[in-house]
Amino acid sequence: MATQPISMNIIKQVLIRLSQQESIRSIAATLHISKNTVSRYKALSEADPLSVRELISLEDKVLNHRFNGGNPSYCDTRMETLKDMLPYIEKELKKPHVTSLLLWEEYRKDHPDGYGLSQFRHHIAQHIKAVEPSTLVKDLYQPAQKMLIDFAGDRLSYIDIETGSEVFVQTYVAILPFSGLTFITCVHSQSIELFLEATVKALSFFGGVPRILVPDNLKSAVKRTDRYEPDLSEGMNDLANHYMCVAMPARVRKPKDKALVEDAVNKAYRHIYAPLRNKVFYSLEELNEAISDLVDKYNSKRLTGRDYSRIECFIASEKPLLATLPECPFEFKRRTSLKVAPNSFVTFGNDRVSYSVPYRLIAQQVDVTFTASQVRIYHAGQCVATHVRSYVKGGYVYVDDHLPPKSREYRAYSADYFIARAEKISPEFKIIIENLFADGQPEQIHFRTAQGFFRLQKTSDPVLFHKACSVAISNGSLRYRFVKALIDSECQGFRQDPDELTPPSMHSNIRGKDAFT
Repeated sequence: MATQPISMNIIKQVLIRLSQQESIRSIAATLHISKNTVSRYKALSEADPLSVRELISLEDKVLNHRFNGGNPSYCDTRMETLKDMLPYIEKELKKPHVTSLLLWEEYRKDHPDGYGLSQFRHHIAQHIKAVEPSTLVKDLYQPAQKMLIDFAGDRLSYIDIETGSEVFVQTYVAILPFSGLTFITCVHSQSIELFLEATVKALSFFGGVPRILVPDNLKSAVKRTDRYEPDLSEGMNDLANHYMCVAMPARVRKPKDKALVEDAVNKAYRHIYAPLRNKVFYSLEELNEAISDLVDKYNSKRLTGRDYSRIECFIASEKPLLATLPECPFEFKRRTSLKVAPNSFVTFGNDRVSYSVPYRLIAQQVDVTFTASQVRIYHAGQCVATHVRSYVKGGYVYVDDHLPPKSREYRAYSADYFIARAEKISPEFKIIIENLFADGQPEQIHFRTAQGFFRLQKTSDPVLFHKACSVAISNGSLRYRFVKALIDSECQGFRQDPDELTPPSMHSNIRGKDAFT
């Protein structure tokens, strides 16, 4: 009688016990198999390029084929033919628009007696799983152990009501891998302030703190990447310390470390992006509200092949094990010291946004503390101004009472001051400066642009500057950037026609108030 093949469960038990340094004699006695058999499987596992965890994750047929040479179904002559083709098929499947159905049709054309479509697909799947096994076995994830973090590649957007322009935003995704519970929100950028603010919201959404935070290698989280000891950003370290947890970034070029969050991003495209594709939003808050509703539906949806949803799994198995949130949420703060400009504003940040300060502090040094959502300005230890943080590039945030009154007693600059200076240079330059201040907004907002015009006039050839001003008026575009571009190009492609010079308010080519700012 032929020897009965050993079951795959026994083989897997052998591999597990070998990985735990159990002796061959002990394994053979416990599993009731011969020591020679254990020694054989030990040699096979050591020679196999896959790890023990990867071997155990293989399906029984694949593992049997690797250790026992397969069963009769794998000894079929059709299988021998297909085996030679599998590397080619795997390579072709990675190409755009190539499907297994197309490859099967090509295969049957050359091998009419070959496998049917179902068996063809089965053997391809088994081959790919054996060559590129997944190490992310569900059992590797323990409840409340990790929170995976990443940003989606594709971006959503909303329409800014004031400017009418489309504002693109970044999509932040966090997932608890054991239950699959997912949190998604949009932020203006991947800056460290907004990244940390989104992480705080994610922890609040989950209602507790996992033991380990696993962000991708984002600049906001990791200062220097290293496989073994990455340097975390100061903000990421502060956040982890505040919540009494550990931050451990995913390894560089190790996509399996974050496969579940990548999968969550792909599902976000289907369950969030797709339903919102034809909707228009007019604020980030409105967009996030719609996302929140869809995320709730996604988390409440029954999992395929399961009788429970992500939220049900989370509540039953994971939420009780999360650490308690601290009383106060983490808030990342940055500090700087600035001098108040003559227009009573201080300007900072990558977006160069200006914030107003009481005019009595013009030319004084102030201390600025800012977070992702708020700006506080201090002088002599007292808070003198508080503003909501803005991300409009080059924008101004102000309180009317902060701005200087008309009296020259408090300031060196005014609209009249700049207009009078421009008039001494040329009538055309005066027209440009007059229209800079003619949009109805507080004149202090335009002081910096006016300074730019005068700096441009001072550093340019007088004849060329006069010509650029004339051409700008003729073309109905009095913006600083347009005038500067004319000077940089020496007005190439433009003809100066003094007879056609008219005040901008009467020129037929002028369109809207923004044409002169």
